[in-house]
Amino acid sequence: MFLYLIIISVFITVFSIILFLFMPKIHKSMPGKDLSRLDNYVVSARNQNLKPSAIKDSFSAIFSKILSLARRVLPKNLVESVKGRLELAGIQEVLRIDVFLAIKFFMPFVFLFASLFFMLFFSIPTILKLFFVIMIPFTYIFPDFYLRSKTAKRQDEIKRTLPNALDLLTISVEAGLGFDQALIKVANNIKGCLGPEFKRTIKEMEIGVSRKDALRNLSKRTDVQELNTFIFSIIQADIFGISIGKVLRVQAAEMRIKRRQLAEEKGMKAPVKLVFPTILFLFPALMVIVLGPAALRIWDTLQLLMK
Repeated sequence: MFLYLIIISVFITVFSIILFLFMPKIHKSMPGKDLSRLDNYVVSARNQNLKPSAIKDSFSAIFSKILSLARRVLPKNLVESVKGRLELAGIQEVLRIDVFLAIKFFMPFVFLFASLFFMLFFSIPTILKLFFVIMIPFTYIFPDFYLRSKTAKRQDEIKRTLPNALDLLTISVEAGLGFDQALIKVANNIKGCLGPEFKRTIKEMEIGVSRKDALRNLSKRTDVQELNTFIFSIIQADIFGISIGKVLRVQAAEMRIKRRQLAEEKGMKAPVKLVFPTILFLFPALMVIVLGPAALRIWDTLQLLMK
């Protein structure tokens, strides 16, 4: 039984190394985000006559099936939760979902088996043993930390670019463009992650999704309170027949006020955040400069008295 455990641990370790070495090539061969996946149908239709390498397709299919195995074994609710969190972080690829699940639930066992194998059959340094032990919980915790950090950064970027996007959208609608055409103009001129999200919403409406459902999908993918308020206002204006131009004007004014309040809030927090660096770095140097000469004179005086 112990021999079987060793063989399995060696196999899993070698397989994981090979898998993650070939991962960039597999990722390049697959369509990217859902926005690109919509365009991929056109590209695939144009390239029907081109025959790709059979070896490349076979390796891609094998690794994709192996990665999807982790997604099938795990509970469906867990997979859907991970999918939603990845969408909030701006990651919509199916392959990335499989990789995330494999790293979170598969790699800790790989490092566990590898650490047992090397500790039992090889005399490795203590630092390397500690490395294997640390990597077991680290590979389980790091994916969640990475997602939270990427989601917070993405949501903060959306909050900063949303007022400018609403200003441009308001100007476009009041100039005579329809809401959909104005949204296309905004998506093409706004930088950052908000522009691609608007483009994806436009693509969904082009393939037959209603405006209300497309905007709700946008709200689910971003989960930003300011954007959710804007989407809710547009949906209500569309339902009750209210002028969208007036709604956009009010929303744009509110977004500018919120952005100014957020900047003032960060400005008020800045002195508090500077207290600890000041105490740790500036105060000791200042004490040395002020009290250093006095301390030297006191020391010289004490030496004279002792003589």
